[in-house]
Amino acid sequence: SPPPTRPGLGATARSLDVGGELAEVTFLPQLLGAALAVKPEKEPPFQLQVATPPRGPRPTPGLRTLGRLNGQVEVDAHRYLCRVDQMAMARTNITDMIATMRQELRGSFLNQVPLLSRNVINDQDFLRLVGKLRPWTFEQGETIIVEGEIGDKLFIIERGTCEVIKTINGRPHCVGQLSKGAFFGEIAPLYDIPRTATVQTTSACTALSLARSDLLATVNDAELEKMRVIARTQVFSSIPLLNDLDSDEKVRIAQALKKQKWRQNAIITGENHITSRLYIVEHGTILMEAKSKDLLPSFWPIDQEPKIVLGPGGFFGMRGLLYGAPVGFNITALTEVDTLSISYEEILATSPPEDRQKMQSTMVMSMRHYLLRQIPQLKQMAEEYFRTIAAQAEQVTFKKWSVIFAKGERLDSVYVLEKGMVSEHPGERMAMCELPGETEENANADATPPRVTPGEFFGVECLTNKAATASCTLVALTDVTMLRLPPAAVWSVLQEERQHIARIPLLSHEVLGKAEQYMLVGKLKPWSFRAGQTIIREGDIGDMLYVIEKGVCDASKMFDGKEVAVSQLKKGAFFGELAVMYDMPRNATVTAATDVEVVSLSREDIFSVVSPEKIVKMRHIACTQVFQQSSALLQNLEKHEKIMIAEQMQSCTTKKGEIIQREGEAESRFHMIEKGEVTLMRNGKEIGKRYAGFMVGEMTAMFGEPARCTCVASTEEVKTLTISMESIYGTACTGERPALERKLLSNFRRELISKMPQMQGKSDEYISAVCSYIEPSKFAKGEVLFESGRKMECAYIVECGEVSVQGGPADFGAEDRQRAEPRRLYGDECLVMGADGELVEARASYSLVAASDCSVLRLPKGVAQLILK
Repeated sequence: SPPPTRPGLGATARSLDVGGELAEVTFLPQLLGAALAVKPEKEPPFQLQVATPPRGPRPTPGLRTLGRLNGQVEVDAHRYLCRVDQMAMARTNITDMIATMRQELRGSFLNQVPLLSRNVINDQDFLRLVGKLRPWTFEQGETIIVEGEIGDKLFIIERGTCEVIKTINGRPHCVGQLSKGAFFGEIAPLYDIPRTATVQTTSACTALSLARSDLLATVNDAELEKMRVIARTQVFSSIPLLNDLDSDEKVRIAQALKKQKWRQNAIITGENHITSRLYIVEHGTILMEAKSKDLLPSFWPIDQEPKIVLGPGGFFGMRGLLYGAPVGFNITALTEVDTLSISYEEILATSPPEDRQKMQSTMVMSMRHYLLRQIPQLKQMAEEYFRTIAAQAEQVTFKKWSVIFAKGERLDSVYVLEKGMVSEHPGERMAMCELPGETEENANADATPPRVTPGEFFGVECLTNKAATASCTLVALTDVTMLRLPPAAVWSVLQEERQHIARIPLLSHEVLGKAEQYMLVGKLKPWSFRAGQTIIREGDIGDMLYVIEKGVCDASKMFDGKEVAVSQLKKGAFFGELAVMYDMPRNATVTAATDVEVVSLSREDIFSVVSPEKIVKMRHIACTQVFQQSSALLQNLEKHEKIMIAEQMQSCTTKKGEIIQREGEAESRFHMIEKGEVTLMRNGKEIGKRYAGFMVGEMTAMFGEPARCTCVASTEEVKTLTISMESIYGTACTGERPALERKLLSNFRRELISKMPQMQGKSDEYISAVCSYIEPSKFAKGEVLFESGRKMECAYIVECGEVSVQGGPADFGAEDRQRAEPRRLYGDECLVMGADGELVEARASYSLVAASDCSVLRLPKGVAQLILK
């Protein structure tokens, strides 16, 4: 067959006189370009035409050569077209291969989600779901889902990293990290359950989402029911009774759940009703409300109202299921509600007969651990420590009318109600015996409401005080089963934790007693971090302190834009302690160097245990630590001197927009920001911000100089602690004031020296050596410190007063006008070291004149050369 023609190549017919013969030949002026171009779709067909010459003499050799050339062009064009087709086919194959690989990768991600794995969904529907995954692109710092919101999508991370953030004590805390292949929000496509955490990107991130509508449109009813069963098993993780069962047992229980519908406003159960079934809300919301706080169990939070609203995933009736206890709440359907329920017998029936005893033992032990967790000291305890303590709890029984412990008796155990009814009577044992009659009504005449809720605890005072006695008499109103926990079991574990707390200055024996320290141990919250995870970050604001229980952490700080390790923290070390007092930025980043277990205490935890009087004392100690970190004048004073100064500081509250100090006005006081944020203004322009833990006006207050800038409250409320220099001097004992004045002046001068560019990064010993060579000098107003063109023999540091620059560059003071503190260093060009290791010879480019009476520190060039070397 003839070779294919190449469309799109234009031709021009020309007449040539070849060897006396006239030949009409079509030339290909675009041949070379067309050979490299992509094949056009609609172009005139390519035709290579050679007109047949009239009969006559044979063509000359030149004409034959041209014919062969045209033939070769046709062959090359054919080869080119074949190559183009091959490349197009390869390109299509590569595109298909990439798409297939992407789908396979996304399929592997989706298969990791238990609800959507190939064990639940057939292959055809699974592939259709993979095709419905929608990619989303998020920049660093964007929020994907928000805690508490209700959504209908699950997400899978395809690229990038995210962090999981939960709100604890009103503040966000990072509780985990997510990377490629991780998924979250998997219940959302089935149930309207609020998100349990916020997920925020820590890098540029691509996430795949699957919406509820796509899921319901793809899978069949049988697969949807399987998915609901698996979703229910995940809800079981929040139900203590079922939490420790294995996955197969949970699946069988989920399949045995019975559905029930409730109309809006329907009463599901009353507070005295004993439920024999465990109920789980599948759709809708219910209200659980008690008549009075007096009827609430002892473990109910004091500041919480006696009502709870439960949505999908919420449950009730667990205590009645196992112990026959009344619900304790009136439960009403706020909307149309679907519930799932099961009885204890039905739970056991899901297991083979030979495994039922094991299943029953697992549920009983899980509930005992749950009841013991109601004790405040054990509620947040790390699991390892808790299991050690729980193993020493024993089950005891008391007959009706038995006295479990009497008023005034020494408490030797903590009791946790498991089953039955007890009452706390304010009288002593003998007074109860003298009550008229033997009826239950008379016995309870002066008693508190009966306690019937499993998990009620009694005698916890013995955990914090070995000599604690009972403040009432505890009587069994029915046959009672209780868990008895000896305090020694708790002390052996809590003692180590208490010793860790006692090392923290704010919580030491100087401030708190052992009882309060033990109470704080009960508030400790455990955290686990993998190697490389950041626990706190420099500059962030938090309200928790941390104590390392296991592992090693690295503390680092930013210097000149680089992160530099400053210390290593091991078991028993603590960090972030000032956060429990002030909203001040963290002064370092702490990262887990190994897998780490830490415990934390929040500001709220401490304030709920410690008395207001001791909180004041803690604030004074916290002040001394702020002095150490932020105060140039006070950081090197003795501890008792700092405490006395902290006690003399006055608290001030400033509203937003109010001025704390005004530019140009003489100030003899300085301020420590305790709460809020302030803005520093210079000549009407913002030059910086200050937060809790920062000092304002300290350097100008030393000599009563005019304030360098205006300080304005920029949050709704700013709290500061303020003190005058005279008040500081007044804390000195008789005859000690001169020594205190010398200390403060020495600290002031050290601060001035340390701010010199040549001193950056130098050790305290180095700076102390420099300070020993400075020469204080005084100049009257109008005196010349040095003149322009003069050889500089020393650097000048203005201690107090004002100087003016004459004859310097026009922009000399531009930077100075943007500084919160006045410029104090002049002539330091004489301290520049040359390539040969010697100080270069420098001459003044301006004159420096005293604008007022001033005091100046001179650093001679010769001394500087000796020290700098």
